[in-house]
Amino acid sequence: MNRTREVIGVASVALILVGCGTQATTGSAGSDNSEVQPTIRVPRHVDKSDRPQVTFDPCLDIPDSALIEAGYNPATEKNADFTPDEYTFLGCSYKTPQRLYGMNALSGNITFAEEEEKSREHSTPIEINGRRGLLKFNSGVTNSCDLSMETSYGVFGLTRSIFPDYSGAAPEAEWCAGLEDTARIFERYIPKES
Repeated sequence: MNRTREVIGVASVALILVGCGTQATTGSAGSDNSEVQPTIRVPRHVDKSDRPQVTFDPCLDIPDSALIEAGYNPATEKNADFTPDEYTFLGCSYKTPQRLYGMNALSGNITFAEEEEKSREHSTPIEINGRRGLLKFNSGVTNSCDLSMETSYGVFGLTRSIFPDYSGAAPEAEWCAGLEDTARIFERYIPKES
């Protein structure tokens, strides 16, 4: 009788644990800008600050289909986390198949106001699918462009570099070209504010 109770108890615990597992969003979004609600999970890193936890993890919550739609190769994914004790940035880096662009997708719990302050000399206010954002361009940082969006937990950002197939810098007009389009694709997967 005790053996039967032990088996039932173990089976019950196993079922409970299976029910508590998390999965990344597997639904794909077309280019119709339909809302996608990602799965919320415990972050891969929690800092020692009182800042909100980073609830959107680019490495887990941006599906391969969105990366491909934006022109990036999912197989090139590399970890780009930055996790000091004072704040958290979860991120991954990607490359285009022809290695024209390299990009970091970063999700952090600094405030949008902090992001505005640190980039105010080189940023332009923009809007991405209804979210406040910043397009950050500094002519002193060759072949590079950044973009940040406000989120409920802080910011989501893209940093992109161009690797031209010739010596020297690409024309400045190309540094940020298409980055807002990439942000619109990825924004569909960021949880909406409640």
